[in-house]
Amino acid sequence: MRRVGGIHAQVQASAELQLAARIEGITQQDVRDALWRDRRLVKAWTLRGTLHLHPAEELSLWLAARRAVEAGFPDGLKPWPDPNGLVHPAVSPDELTEIQAAVWDSFDGRALLRDELATEVVRRVGKKHEGRLRSGFAFFTDQLVQGPLQGNKITLARPDQWIAGWQAVDEGAAVREVLRRYLWAYGPARPADFRAWFGDVSFDVLDVEEVDVEGHRAFVLAGDTEFPDTRSPVRLPPEYDVYVMGFREREHLVPERVRQQVAAHGRGRYEGPAGVRFLLVDGKTAGLWERKKSAKRIEIKVAPARRVKGVELEREVERYGAFLGLEPVLTVE
Repeated sequence: MRRVGGIHAQVQASAELQLAARIEGITQQDVRDALWRDRRLVKAWTLRGTLHLHPAEELSLWLAARRAVEAGFPDGLKPWPDPNGLVHPAVSPDELTEIQAAVWDSFDGRALLRDELATEVVRRVGKKHEGRLRSGFAFFTDQLVQGPLQGNKITLARPDQWIAGWQAVDEGAAVREVLRRYLWAYGPARPADFRAWFGDVSFDVLDVEEVDVEGHRAFVLAGDTEFPDTRSPVRLPPEYDVYVMGFREREHLVPERVRQQVAAHGRGRYEGPAGVRFLLVDGKTAGLWERKKSAKRIEIKVAPARRVKGVELEREVERYGAFLGLEPVLTVE
């Protein structure tokens, strides 16, 4: 998880399968215990303001780096029409500061439901912006972490109370470390790639080396010019997998035949490569797959765009079955 810069977790099932695809022998319960019981993992809004899983002791790094690259809201928040068409009033800079402080002060070590947090904030600052607080959007809560579900509702907590041994991190140092990790994991890369992945940061803050990648300039960490063998087992990464999210030159990742599959796919038409489940062979996409989970089985249907060894597919499907504690069923179209 450290090596890839966190695990994308807007969809919890996808986050869990991303870990299953990378760590031998773990189970779904292991992941949930690490998140909610042991608090060794944490779920928070970090890269691009989206939910990711991180080792708990590293969250301060990611939040500090995010603060460094975001402009914030020096002019407050503009009026906001919610999905139901109700327009919520603008929030002035002073009001925004007051609400953010009230959010922080509302916690006493417990994780709170969103409505419980809103009630506490309204008690401190009044009802003017109560609608935004209860909207479900993270206007004032993006520096918090998610706690365990209560029924089907999320809870929220202060990171310095939720995570043992919390220590603040210098923002400049955090940005340099995040950029270093990105170039190590996803390089060669261009500044535009990192800007899309995390934020606008000059590569001059690190010692980097320019390399030629099929006729265009890209950068790696100085001295990091030995690249591993790209041959790898068949993999079935889930939707929003960090391998795809971090690989910005997707024309090299997705051959034409697979692009046609993506274009014909319901999620692919609207979300592009990020929203579909790829079959990977030797690090490149080689088809798509779907899953259907029932009480006792996980059914996986694979649509290869090229020949794939059946035994390798079966091994990967069995991995997911063991992770979920379900009988795996493979169908190849």
